[in-house]
Amino acid sequence: MLKRLLTLMLVFVICFGVFSGCGATAPAETTAPALTEPAEEAKVLKVLTLGHSLAVDSNHMINLVAATEGIGDYEEILIGTLYYSGCKLSQHVSFIKSGEAAYNLYLSSTATPDKKPQILDSVTMAQALTFEYWDIIVMMGNPWEVDDAGAFENGNIQFIQKFVNEHKLSPTAIFAWHMPWAAPMDEALLNLYPHSPNSHYNNAVAYGLNKSAHFDAMTRCVEQYILKDETFQFVIPTGTAIQNAWSSYMEEKDLHRDYFHATDYGRAMTSYVWYCKLMGIEKLEEIKLDAIPKEFLKSTEDKTQDRVITEAEKAVMLESVNNALANPYKMTQSQYTEKP
Repeated sequence: MLKRLLTLMLVFVICFGVFSGCGATAPAETTAPALTEPAEEAKVLKVLTLGHSLAVDSNHMINLVAATEGIGDYEEILIGTLYYSGCKLSQHVSFIKSGEAAYNLYLSSTATPDKKPQILDSVTMAQALTFEYWDIIVMMGNPWEVDDAGAFENGNIQFIQKFVNEHKLSPTAIFAWHMPWAAPMDEALLNLYPHSPNSHYNNAVAYGLNKSAHFDAMTRCVEQYILKDETFQFVIPTGTAIQNAWSSYMEEKDLHRDYFHATDYGRAMTSYVWYCKLMGIEKLEEIKLDAIPKEFLKSTEDKTQDRVITEAEKAVMLESVNNALANPYKMTQSQYTEKP
């Protein structure tokens, strides 16, 4: 009797397992969806920058500039900026290793040209990389870091690129390099932001308070390392445009709002450099942006009105951007040396 009971129990277990297995629903796939064929997807250019506040300055109104100037055959341009204050390449490496959610992710789109960037807080680099199917990954370093050969020889760039390649969703995504501007070294500006110790001031003193010397150091490093690195497809020379404008009648306070960051005018200028490089424009015919909406303003004291860009300012901006596109690693003297 016991033997028969055990046999019946065994049959029950087997049958129950078979039927429950046949009727079970397979677990949902957790992998990312397959890439859409280019012919089927919307023509959206998606760009992610791994940077800091100077990338935020440059991208703050690129959606406004691009929408104003036109985006060709694209239906939309989406710009993401992964931000950590003053981020060095070595800090990116540290955050990658720790998985720390240290960044903010700024998002701008030509679909909403009148909106300033949306900000997502507490983001890891891996989350940013998998947020979208980015087409271009832009890298940069701290300006007081990428003026020295050591930043390009210690392997940090390659470490970051390896992580990006392991996590990016689009296998065809390419790398670009953002070369920001040299530090303003007007002592009046430096004294507005006293630090103890003032590391920025100490770095400036190392260059003899010579902005051109800092600019030259950064451009030498780009020419010596980035241009010889086949993993980088192009360079965005915002620093050259700012340097070109500085050779005009404009003063550092016209281009910088503090010890490093750009004024609203400077932000518009650097956004134009980004726009031209992303659109493949070698020479810009005109500046169509007449004013910076008050919603975008950062440094203007009166934020109740739009910041008008005068015709004289447009002329300097157009010249500075075009000269940076033509000669990205050398300052080109402006023809506008007399203040209107």
